[in-house]
Amino acid sequence: MNYDYDVVIVGAGPVGSTIAFYLAQNDLNVVMVEKKTHIGYPLQCAGILSKHIFEYNELPDEIIINTINGAFLHSKNHILNVGTDESVAYVIDRVGYDQFLSNRAIQNGVRLINKKVIDVDIEKGITYFSDEQSITSKVIIGCDGSNSTVSKTIGNMQQNFNASQILVSINDEDRDNFRKSNRKSVDYVDVCFYGDIVPGFLWIIPLQNNTCRVGLFSNDSHRQQNTIITDFLNENFEYEIIEKYKGFIPIFNNKNQLVKKRAILIGDAASQIKPTTGGGLLIAFDCCKIASKYITDAIKKDNMELLKGYQKEFNKKYSKEFSYQFKVHKTLNLFNDNDLDYIFEKAKESDCENIISEYGDMDNQSKVVKEFIKRGLIFKITPKFLFKKIMNIFGF
Repeated sequence: MNYDYDVVIVGAGPVGSTIAFYLAQNDLNVVMVEKKTHIGYPLQCAGILSKHIFEYNELPDEIIINTINGAFLHSKNHILNVGTDESVAYVIDRVGYDQFLSNRAIQNGVRLINKKVIDVDIEKGITYFSDEQSITSKVIIGCDGSNSTVSKTIGNMQQNFNASQILVSINDEDRDNFRKSNRKSVDYVDVCFYGDIVPGFLWIIPLQNNTCRVGLFSNDSHRQQNTIITDFLNENFEYEIIEKYKGFIPIFNNKNQLVKKRAILIGDAASQIKPTTGGGLLIAFDCCKIASKYITDAIKKDNMELLKGYQKEFNKKYSKEFSYQFKVHKTLNLFNDNDLDYIFEKAKESDCENIISEYGDMDNQSKVVKEFIKRGLIFKITPKFLFKKIMNIFGF
């Protein structure tokens, strides 16, 4: 059979554009299909990446809005200050970054089609558009987000958290008063763990000129989240709303298939999202590198069975980390505000701020969890009546 393309990528966001770039460099004929006429709009993420980003992808200097050295972690009545003297994360212009990655792919020979995909035939390699047209390819890659058409065709069940975010103007003095600190406001994020939203959390991410992204991911509806964020702002700050955003955060499911016949999933479409933070861009970029090897090999050898190596390598590399994060996620579900206040108070007494500062990692949270377990701190700082439940979660 003659195919129109070697690869059709459904979705031209940062993940679709990155895998397209890698495959084009491998001399494959690649097309991205994107329903949005403006790449990157609307903004649907917090827009913060760890310092490890340069290990996985390019990040131009002009895309970086701010650098972050640490975080203030809040319960209702206590605050932990964790961080270093070095940058641990970057606040980025996410719309600009999406457009940079898309343009990079196009400049390297990838074609972009602005159409909506309504169905795919993963056995024959056919991608169907809403205008009743279609194209064929040897491989179809689903990078089409939390409501992925390709993932549904494979037979996966996708569940999502809701996420909401507001771009606001807040006085730096108000932020300093909120965290009870004179540490430079723009270098630190604030993360709030409150009993009515855990295992989700609320964040304040500083940009420039007193502007911040204030957001939340939780089990609540978008309407409820808007109320929670607004009440939080009213209680703590004088502020001015600039823009509002909302989106979805896929919940990782290790039973979902990443590969079936001629189809393969990467990023949100594959629910490759960290259970604790809701982030996943660096994992997705890494998966682009992994997947590109198997896709190229499968096409050049005309053997689609080789695509299955991608899922095996992903599981080998990430299953343990995701398992630890799910345990943390389940543990957070146990706590109310009184429990969280107790934990924060005990953590401060037990030098946990320095331990988190030394071992904490946005992309590899198992490091700090293992350190807490090794030192016996996970039980020292938690209420005694929860010991048994926590032991069951962690398998002690």
